[in-house]
Amino acid sequence: MYSVEHFRHRIVCRQNGFTIIDGYRFVIGTTNLRRTYLKCANFRSNCRARAIINRDTNKVRMRHEGHNHSRKDAVSGRSSKK
Repeated sequence: MYSVEHFRHRIVCRQNGFTIIDGYRFVIGTTNLRRTYLKCANFRSNCRARAIINRDTNKVRMRHEGHNHSRKDAVSGRSSKK
């Protein structure tokens, strides 16, 4: 598991290519030697939420925290737009 910066964001689990942060599902966007850049799994629905994991310290930093969907939609993988 990852330690969390300021204990504000917590990762619930990481499996099958998904990382759950605060109940929202994230997928790996890009990665390099020091960082892994995650994007909300609902990025195709224009959700701009992003997270960065520092691979040296295993800390999580949130970027663009605002999601445009509910947590239920994020975990189930359904789009909230009709």
